[in-house]
Amino acid sequence: MKKITYLILFMLLIFIGIIGFKTITAPNYQIKIKANEAPPLTNISLSHFQKAITFPTISYADAKDWDSIPFINFRNYLKETYPLVHQHLQKEMISNYTLVYKWQGKNSSLHPFILMAHQDVVPIENATKNQWTCEPFAGTVKDGYIWGRGTTDDKINLISILESAEKLLKENFQTERTIYFVFGHDEEIGGKQGAVKVAALFKQRNIKADLVLDEGGIITKEKVPGITKPVALIGTAEKGYMSLKISVNKKGGHSSQPDKETAIDILNKALVTLHKQPFPPRFEEAMLGFMHYLGPEMQFPNNMAFANPTIFKSLIVKNYKKQGAGNAMILTTSVPTIINAGIKDNVIPTLATAVVNFRLLPGDSADFILQKVKEIINDKRVLVQAYDDNISEASKTTPTTSLAFTKIDSIVKLSYKDVLSAPFLLIGATDSRHFTEVSDNIIKFSPMLDPIGFHGIDERVSTESFRHSLWFFEQFLRSC
Repeated sequence: MKKITYLILFMLLIFIGIIGFKTITAPNYQIKIKANEAPPLTNISLSHFQKAITFPTISYADAKDWDSIPFINFRNYLKETYPLVHQHLQKEMISNYTLVYKWQGKNSSLHPFILMAHQDVVPIENATKNQWTCEPFAGTVKDGYIWGRGTTDDKINLISILESAEKLLKENFQTERTIYFVFGHDEEIGGKQGAVKVAALFKQRNIKADLVLDEGGIITKEKVPGITKPVALIGTAEKGYMSLKISVNKKGGHSSQPDKETAIDILNKALVTLHKQPFPPRFEEAMLGFMHYLGPEMQFPNNMAFANPTIFKSLIVKNYKKQGAGNAMILTTSVPTIINAGIKDNVIPTLATAVVNFRLLPGDSADFILQKVKEIINDKRVLVQAYDDNISEASKTTPTTSLAFTKIDSIVKLSYKDVLSAPFLLIGATDSRHFTEVSDNIIKFSPMLDPIGFHGIDERVSTESFRHSLWFFEQFLRSC
């Protein structure tokens, strides 16, 4: 009996030793570069950004709601504000509104870089208009922030790119490699007329880029538990997107004579069943990279868990499930977004439908999700089908060893003092997902410091963020 006990203790010590060794010897991936202090934000640059917010370039899913005038006015404003860009760069217009600029580089043997941003913004809900602190399309500067729809998503990047390019052109600067600016007009509704067509055009012209940089991860001081320094979340992958329509068609009738189960009852049961059986959590490449980059910067026991993710998977999953953003990084999520049934309070509806939105973890295909949902619900009375054709598979992961990642990582370190960096799985959708045949190296990153109000009330970004965003893109362009 003693021998068995000693053997167990010996094996336990070996196990603990292995964990400790992996924790202590975990490599540090943070590159050491001395940051250059960002110059002061000028009133001119600030006013340019403010004015850009005043154009209500709203994209609507329903074509009848589309208003082209703000887009035309915004385009004219950019031409007026950035004359050197429009004088020296080749400009194309795709689908009447998407803007493509080509800045010809000195060395034609180098593959180009592509910088992306989008002009369009999401609508303001009528019910929330009076809840905004500042008028959403005024571009107000207050309390150290620029307020308004589009400040964070995504006019800060668009204006920062053009401000930086205009400044460099005033210096007669020319990049080594060719740079493309792609400013879509319909990113918020899928990018089918903008980014999709630009990507197809680039493919037709045999344009192969070494780097595509679009919106995505941010610099945060608040969103990474266990880290006290700011962290640049450099998106190396993007979750997929699809919605399913779940419907039940059953005889209705007068509400005074209900059957044991109505269409609404059956639909509700299906939704509850789906909610109770979430997709299993997994650590994909981007998430593993996130842990490898940040683990050595954490204190015990977090550093130990991140150095041994297989052993401590259940603990990591438990912690990340506590918040929506963390949960989204480790599994395919689902959430009902639209429910319809009934036309009158005393009539049992014949048809009850729900739309459930899914954000797909890399490795989970749209076909797999569709079949799995049918299996989970397991009710022949429930019809499960694709809601529409707005489906995109999860992206490939850009390696941290790629030129694209190392380039952005180095510019981040040059632009921000005492900042850490890490690869990151983007849980939203961007226009860059359409460029997989144009480049194998797509990065999703916006050089903003903890922006507030994405798609919500009081959307705003700090003036300090804008100052650093200008500096980031200037240094990026100077390095090309």
